[in-house]
Amino acid sequence: MRHREVASDSSSLRGERSRRVAAEKQSQEKTPPDSPMRRWLHPSRVVRRCAWLHALLLCVYVCIPFVVKSFPAIQAKIVFQNSVGLPLGNLSRPSEFNLSSSRAFFVPSTDGVLLGAWYIPAHGFSSADFPSSRPIVLYLHGNTGHRGGSHRVELYRVASLHGFDVVAFDYRGYGDSSNVSPSEDGVVADAVSVFEWISARSTSAIHMWGHSLGSGIATKTARLLSERGTPPRSLVLEAPFNNLREAARAHPLAKVSRGPGRAPSGRSSTGCSPASTGSSSLRWRRRGCASPRTSSKQRGLSGTERVRSVVHVKAPVTILHAKDDWIIPYSLGVKLYESARGRPASSGPVKLLLVDGEHGHGHKYLVRSAELSQLLRELASASRAGGGEE
Repeated sequence: MRHREVASDSSSLRGERSRRVAAEKQSQEKTPPDSPMRRWLHPSRVVRRCAWLHALLLCVYVCIPFVVKSFPAIQAKIVFQNSVGLPLGNLSRPSEFNLSSSRAFFVPSTDGVLLGAWYIPAHGFSSADFPSSRPIVLYLHGNTGHRGGSHRVELYRVASLHGFDVVAFDYRGYGDSSNVSPSEDGVVADAVSVFEWISARSTSAIHMWGHSLGSGIATKTARLLSERGTPPRSLVLEAPFNNLREAARAHPLAKVSRGPGRAPSGRSSTGCSPASTGSSSLRWRRRGCASPRTSSKQRGLSGTERVRSVVHVKAPVTILHAKDDWIIPYSLGVKLYESARGRPASSGPVKLLLVDGEHGHGHKYLVRSAELSQLLRELASASRAGGGEE
């Protein structure tokens, strides 16, 4: 009996080996030595393909700054990013964005452009009350998305709870506004048009509030209005920058251009890195990414015109920035504050509010900070003292 069991085990092993040999032969027959698959996986060919891939990536790495600098249309797309239409929803129905007591309307701007806008009344009031004598926050949002972004809606609601009516709108090319490519002059004209539209219907105090890219648009708009003798009651700049060049250099995506471990510091007076840092090719690439070619009419956000604009605003200015802002470092807000301090005392005070990074508010959610709530209370009190509230 035991002998038969051993013989059976031996025969099963021989059968398994024969099946394995047959499978290997069948595989070799299906994949001959000169098959496309074997040629594709040949080590020498793999090495050549990797070399070509590295060369292609290097070419892209070097050429992108040149292309960006040479074509202003590409620069505009990078700055405004208006093609990102999120979150999804019907902007003509504010209720879809958790704003049940609000209403949507359109404001005419220059060149036949129509701007989609919302009116959010102060808490406890109806949208039919407009115009009212309550103070108004005119909100200018940053790039990407539209006025229905969650962090933007959160700000409207907080301002409403503090007794403000809020008017929020989309620049040309954003949201449900006219599908026109945005430009610096165009979006500033849009902001001026909305301000004048409100002023023609209400005598309330209008506090202009700009976030991120909107802070640059709000600053230039406030300067133009100041020159016309109709400045806003105050200017609030949330997560602002001193100019687009330094903001672009500080952006997380620019770390690839700077190289590993290189901080966006040590700039010369022109905003570029000193010539002694890094190789000449990398210096050229950093200049290409951070020095857009702009005309004299388009330097309000990108160059020193931004600093001159805030100096000429004839209204109190508040700069609000989180220390953990990883998109626009708070150091750029501090630079803007230092510049604004040089304006005449008759223009009003300049205040800097820095929020500790331990709270995690970052770039978008300063609306959840105690500093922002306190600021709204102060603005509401100043509006009442100036006769801007019923």
